[in-house]
Amino acid sequence: MQDYVLNEIKEIAIKYEVEKVVLFGSRARGDHSETSDYDIAIFEKDLSLISKTLLCSDIEEIHTLKKIDVVFVNKDLNDKVMENIKNEGVVIYEQARNQTD
Repeated sequence: MQDYVLNEIKEIAIKYEVEKVVLFGSRARGDHSETSDYDIAIFEKDLSLISKTLLCSDIEEIHTLKKIDVVFVNKDLNDKVMENIKNEGVVIYEQARNQTD
């Protein structure tokens, strides 16, 4: 099943060249309701504060009545949230790795 919101988030991830986007929470577990929010973890490095702000603004402009919660994964992220991302997360986008590395 295609999900309009997740497809839009993938396009935004490509635009900002993030490393990976992970869906977590009830939508990742499959026990969500029609009105459940989207919990999104963004893995990135070297994204400026301005770019993070613009990325979040682009996500806020997605045409949906559902709330989209975004967290940027870094060393300051709450351990419980990180544990949820690792245990139940579903990768919805991952940047292709350079084969020459």
